[in-house]
Amino acid sequence: MADKKKPDFLLPTDCDCQQALEAVIAGRLYGHGLYIRIPRSLFDYSIRSKNYPFPAISLYVFENEKIRLLRPERELVDENILNNYEMVWIKEEDLPIIRKYSEEVLLATKGTLKTLPTTKRIEIIRRSAIAVVEDLFVKPTAENLDRSKKIVGSFVQLIMQDPRAYLMLAQLSSHDHYTLQHSVGTAVNSIILAKKIGIANEQDLNNIGLAGLLHDIGKVTIKSEIINKKGPLSESEWAEMILHPLKGFEIVKDNPGIAERSKRAILEHHEDKEGTGYPNRLKQEQIDLFSNIVGLCDVFNALTTDRSYSKARTVFDALELIRDKMHHKVDADLFAQLVLIYGGKV
Repeated sequence: MADKKKPDFLLPTDCDCQQALEAVIAGRLYGHGLYIRIPRSLFDYSIRSKNYPFPAISLYVFENEKIRLLRPERELVDENILNNYEMVWIKEEDLPIIRKYSEEVLLATKGTLKTLPTTKRIEIIRRSAIAVVEDLFVKPTAENLDRSKKIVGSFVQLIMQDPRAYLMLAQLSSHDHYTLQHSVGTAVNSIILAKKIGIANEQDLNNIGLAGLLHDIGKVTIKSEIINKKGPLSESEWAEMILHPLKGFEIVKDNPGIAERSKRAILEHHEDKEGTGYPNRLKQEQIDLFSNIVGLCDVFNALTTDRSYSKARTVFDALELIRDKMHHKVDADLFAQLVLIYGGKV
């Protein structure tokens, strides 16, 4: 009898492997010198499935207080050898490779996240999203842009399956760098607002979410001292800062995997209906709907996120400020729907 094809998803018995994957994404790993310890169970899925081979990196073990090479780079993982150890070690420099692998397995395998509670699913996706944005802001490559699309797809599916998920997302606190957390928050709020106004097509929601995640990608070209400055920007610093939508558009414009409306939203997210925005001073009728959605969610999320120079406002205070101080700049209908999402009037 021919062997049955092994399933391409984590089984209920793979609890240890799943926990190991989650630990990598969450950063719950022990380091010693130049090495990081990873659970042996992390290899279980790659041993069973040919679709996700374990990365070709060197593996080590500590024996008699000395580090020893267990598997040279690019050699196959030997299950019999691994079974002798509960933990193995990798070089610290290889941790990003392991993190990408863990993210790919958890997000791409069929059924893996659906078996988890919503709060756990949100936390895994959110941590993965922050990691992706962190990598994007260091290296906005085609590979990292593709990873960002997968992350947004996971958010869209979660929100479509469980309408309450956005409330849990809003309640999650984080101590991550502002720009990373803000990018993820803008993506999530953009998806939720788009769905609230009646956009039901999954691809459209993916495109809006991707624009939200990448809306500030142009800031990779801006000097870090300007990005992180606590006080007001000088005239010359502001002149550089307002280039980031155009710079972001230039980063994504030739990527065929990103929809044109997503690219346009990255370019237009700081335009406003008065025509006083940047970079092109467009009027309301010239600004695309996706751009208006991302732009409003960008403002809202910035107000409700902790920054080095400003504490996060409550949702109510943020909405009240937009109503009182920015009503002439934002789309009134979109703002009304944003208020309804958070359950009240301001």
